Amino acid sequence: MKQKPPIDDKLIEFRFPTVQETVLKNGLTVMVIEQPKIPKVYYRVGIQVGEKHDPPGKEGTLDLLSLLIKKGTQRRSYEEIVEQVDFMGGELDAVSRRDFFYLFGEFLQEYAAQGLEIVADVLMNPVFPPEELEKEKAKMLADLENEKSSPAFLANRKFNEVLFQPHPYARYKTPESLQAIDRQTIQEMHDRYIRPNNSYLVIAGAVTFETAVQLAREYLEGWEQKPLPTETTPEPQPPKRRTVFLIDRPDSEQSNILLGNVLFNRKHPDYEKAVVMNKILGGGASGRLFMYLREEKGYTYGAYSSIRTYKDHGAFSANAEVRTEVTREATDGFFEQFRAMREAPVSEEDLKNAKRYLIGVFPLQNETPSSIASLAMQQKLYDLPDDYWNQYLKAIDAVTREDVQNIARTYLRDEEMAVVVVGDAEKIKDSLTAFGPVKVFDVDNNPVE
Repeated sequence: MKQKPPIDDKLIEFRFPTVQETVLKNGLTVMVIEQPKIPKVYYRVGIQVGEKHDPPGKEGTLDLLSLLIKKGTQRRSYEEIVEQVDFMGGELDAVSRRDFFYLFGEFLQEYAAQGLEIVADVLMNPVFPPEELEKEKAKMLADLENEKSSPAFLANRKFNEVLFQPHPYARYKTPESLQAIDRQTIQEMHDRYIRPNNSYLVIAGAVTFETAVQLAREYLEGWEQKPLPTETTPEPQPPKRRTVFLIDRPDSEQSNILLGNVLFNRKHPDYEKAVVMNKILGGGASGRLFMYLREEKGYTYGAYSSIRTYKDHGAFSANAEVRTEVTREATDGFFEQFRAMREAPVSEEDLKNAKRYLIGVFPLQNETPSSIASLAMQQKLYDLPDDYWNQYLKAIDAVTREDVQNIARTYLRDEEMAVVVVGDAEKIKDSLTAFGPVKVFDVDNNPVE
């Protein structure tokens, strides 16, 4: 009989590469990570403007900006940008998120200069072609219509609205908001926020610090600095008592259940403890939610929880798609598992397994220049300590059973929890009154009497 090899409990050593840094005359922070083994250079621009900055009533503005920014500049057509990037064996893309805007460029080492020149051109001189704007708006409108058939989309849209209102995290794109956006709206957002003194540039790969800084100065020091707008955002006002928000999908054979609380922001000192707690509760097929709701009860194919943290706030959420006839029992099962996390410390074995997984997978997920550049960018944008990534695994390893229980007691607040269910209201509404007042909405988020 073969014996299993012993499991090594020694903490994996993760050393974050040296990040050298300088600030250009226009306020652009440049960070360089030398990784000469891979013959590529990675550019990652992070800008402190997110979808939360969309003008009210024009939600979708930054999303459209991210799609259009590479569709042509004052010097290059969209076709020319695509051809030149392809010729250099490169990639160029942009994306918007709740808090930040990112532009990514990746090029073969010998085209490092030409690649950064295109990145700079796209950042500084986009023209936002009107015909491309109409194309992208049409796609978004079609996507919004299609998403009405997605229970997960409907649940998340309502969940964010309920938890974060009146903070901008609660807002979302609608056909009306997209139709209100014109080229001037996008240009004004670019002029206001896409500025060097609001941005970070990470350069990683086969390049020296001296060369990287020289390239940044050559192509980006002409990027004009401007005063940044000062803005304040209101605090979220989640339900003070547990309420069920039911989105009616007649004849649906399943119910999509999503529930949770407002949480802290990414910089909060409880973050690592909450990550461990979440791993034990619902962070995968070994989590308590999965084992109870699927393996023991057979209500669902999978049940999970997650920690979502942003610049301003965050959310704990748990979710599952269950058979319509067990909607109440499954919702009860979530609260039962939350209660168990609060009332008793987790076992030493569960704690050890969760920490071992989190510590083991982290270095594997962050061994490429692109992923290292992403971590360096996160550290800056979320204002984390300079040595944060070198201390991250130690912080995970230091979490105790008492920490996990305290996190559950502090943040899994049953009576203030938003409960969102997407399903057949006629079949499940009455049973959901066990969890609080039930408010019914249609797939367009309109209240139903």
